[in-house]
Amino acid sequence: MPRGHAHPTPRPPAVARPRRDATRRADGGQATAELAAGLPSLFVVFFLAAWMLSAVGAQARCADAARIGARLAARGEAPATVSAAVTRAAPRGAALQLHHQAGLVDVEVSAPVGAAGLGRLVPALVVTAHAITPVEPAACATPDCSPP
Repeated sequence: MPRGHAHPTPRPPAVARPRRDATRRADGGQATAELAAGLPSLFVVFFLAAWMLSAVGAQARCADAARIGARLAARGEAPATVSAAVTRAAPRGAALQLHHQAGLVDVEVSAPVGAAGLGRLVPALVVTAHAITPVEPAACATPDCSPP
């Protein structure tokens, strides 16, 4: 062997390794299909959860508005004042019903719960709250208003 040439060292036997692109293709697009099915389902779940939270919030606001209206009406405030206070406290589009009977004031506040323009996708829902309060003696000026 001539000088200056190194003797080639023997190489270890070749180990068959799978090619990287071969392992990527092994799923056959299954991950893409799962993602395509999962994302819309996740969107629907989040949308319905947000809608239910808005319904619970509207119910709470109706209950607060009914209590405010009942307190004001029991003190003898004018119906216009009661209506204005209830309108400020209630959700948009709320309706007020005020009844006086046998020394009690009954206030009912109801409001529709919307879905931000997606009315066909979720059921129509109206939340309602009642508050009943005895009329305060100083506010009881009519003959049919008798203390309990």
